[in-house]
Amino acid sequence: MKINRIIVQPSLLLLLVVFAVVLQSCRTKTRNYHPIEQDTFPEMEYESNFRGVQMVNTKGGFNVPESVTVDGHDNYIYVSNINGMPDEKNGSGYVTRVMFSGDIIDTLKLNGLNAPKGMVVANNYLYIADIDRVIVYDVEKQELINILVPEGAEFLNDITADADDNVYVSDSKAGKVFRISQLNISTFVCDSLSAGVNGLCVADAYIAMGAANRIVLINPMNARTKIFANLSFTPDGLKRHNDTTFLASDFEGNIYSVTPKNCRLLVSARENVNAADFEYIPEQNILIVPTFFNNTIDIYHIGLD
Repeated sequence: MKINRIIVQPSLLLLLVVFAVVLQSCRTKTRNYHPIEQDTFPEMEYESNFRGVQMVNTKGGFNVPESVTVDGHDNYIYVSNINGMPDEKNGSGYVTRVMFSGDIIDTLKLNGLNAPKGMVVANNYLYIADIDRVIVYDVEKQELINILVPEGAEFLNDITADADDNVYVSDSKAGKVFRISQLNISTFVCDSLSAGVNGLCVADAYIAMGAANRIVLINPMNARTKIFANLSFTPDGLKRHNDTTFLASDFEGNIYSVTPKNCRLLVSARENVNAADFEYIPEQNILIVPTFFNNTIDIYHIGLD
């Protein structure tokens, strides 16, 4: 029997090594990744300040507020307070329970938080992104339920939840989106469109993410991604407004209304006042915006056509 020798060229060997590294960085125990669906979009049109937005209140008493979320059942809002630097594990972070007016009610019974950021309430649990772990807090029993540590987490940032109480967590440094189902956490998306992912929200049948100067839609059934809009900024806060429009903030303090073809400035940045992971309450047409190092939450009435 004749045996043919197989010689691997150096260039091919290098390509195989690079491919193996990419697979390792995006590995998941539960899901295979799919090709990116990408469309061609026209150049984005930008409009100047919209007059239908008005600040109605601003409230202090916070310590580097990063995220605001609503507990619709009790009609409270929760505000995460980093109380330090965004990547500092100092155990000094905390979450305050706040009225819609911005007045602080109390502080949750959670000790040792490390720069808490994005939050969402799902199935009576408050999920909190805490650098490299997710804190799970029962809002009715007012007690800690679990601490989830996703494999390979580096800088967990925003959180959202779908109608089935699946929870999605962005990791801005790792360029991943994790999914939590029944308190089990695994990598959900890791592709070229999730690089730098920050803001997350639910948009009907999709999960929307703000990443690397664009808004991207994720199909939760198969993790396929496609671009909704290309932008000149990376969305920090991201909320759905209607079937064709998202509300998005940049960290510099601007807030926009975004469609695939148009980006309209709603709130202009003020000096040294950031706009982090805001909340939009459509029933009241209000935006509640944490201002990070300015240590306030700003409340806007928004009237969009």
